[in-house]
Amino acid sequence: MSTNPNAAMVLDVVAVNLIGRGVLAIELGQHDQFPLDSWSPGAHIDIETQDDSGRITVRQYSLCGKQEAETWRVAVLSEDGGRGGSRWLHKHVRLGDKLNVRGPRNHFKLESDDRPVVLVAGGIGITPLMTMAEALYREGRHFRLCYHVRSRVSAAFIDELMTTEYADRIHLSVDDEGAKPMDSLFTTEDADGWVYTCGPAGFMNAVITSAKACGVPSELIRRELFAVDQTVSDLSKAVGGDSAFIVKLNSSGREIEVPAGETVVHALARAGVDVVVSCEQGHCGSCLTRVMEGLPDHRDQFMLPEEHERNDAFTPCCSRSLTSCLVLDL
Repeated sequence: MSTNPNAAMVLDVVAVNLIGRGVLAIELGQHDQFPLDSWSPGAHIDIETQDDSGRITVRQYSLCGKQEAETWRVAVLSEDGGRGGSRWLHKHVRLGDKLNVRGPRNHFKLESDDRPVVLVAGGIGITPLMTMAEALYREGRHFRLCYHVRSRVSAAFIDELMTTEYADRIHLSVDDEGAKPMDSLFTTEDADGWVYTCGPAGFMNAVITSAKACGVPSELIRRELFAVDQTVSDLSKAVGGDSAFIVKLNSSGREIEVPAGETVVHALARAGVDVVVSCEQGHCGSCLTRVMEGLPDHRDQFMLPEEHERNDAFTPCCSRSLTSCLVLDL
């Protein structure tokens, strides 16, 4: 199989199982002679699905199976408040079906040094972190996994995790059983280690605040967002009414106008300039592009606040410009 993470492929659904309330595990494979690409903890794949209007859309799902397995496994939470992509998978995907897939890509890589690691998952955010826990255990590194859920019946992979050889390093916190407060997650002993967190934006913000309060520096904190999709009207509202601006391609000097109400990605596509894009909402970081000159208007939820402050990159799928021109590394 091609090692190009942007190349599309068709994979077979080889297993489908409910693994928690509203959580569907989908296992993907293929029956030809080519093995699936290898991947590293934190990697995700893009799956083509449909929204509530029947429009083809793409969603990202973290790989959460065994790295040495011949199949890829993802977990899909059915989002009642989303645009319908995850609900479509829950409703329509069956054993033997085929799905259009792209990847894997990894914007949430596990660092390979010998620092200790604290993994903090909120709900379905467990998916990338459970693969990290497995890798850290195999490498003999010091770590703990804090898994926060609303209830045990909604906790994905809880039975699987509690039968691992590192179950004693898993700290489960259940809301309806008296969850531990966020400010008890860390101590000053964690200040020299990595923190990886994944879950809803508000949850991760609380984790990051708690970590920093115990002395963990920003550069040792990594996060990946899992959130309800914005509705189409919300997305239109986010970009509608803004002023037009120019993006300039650093490689050629070509200038392309981005009208009010149109995203940079769409304006570039009209001009024949392709940018890898997936979620189109600033969640996944697939389209992250370097900014050479100008001041971006950051509207993503992928980068940390300190990364926004550097203004040296932005997400053209949703972010805009505070200056009349942005020079992009394209």
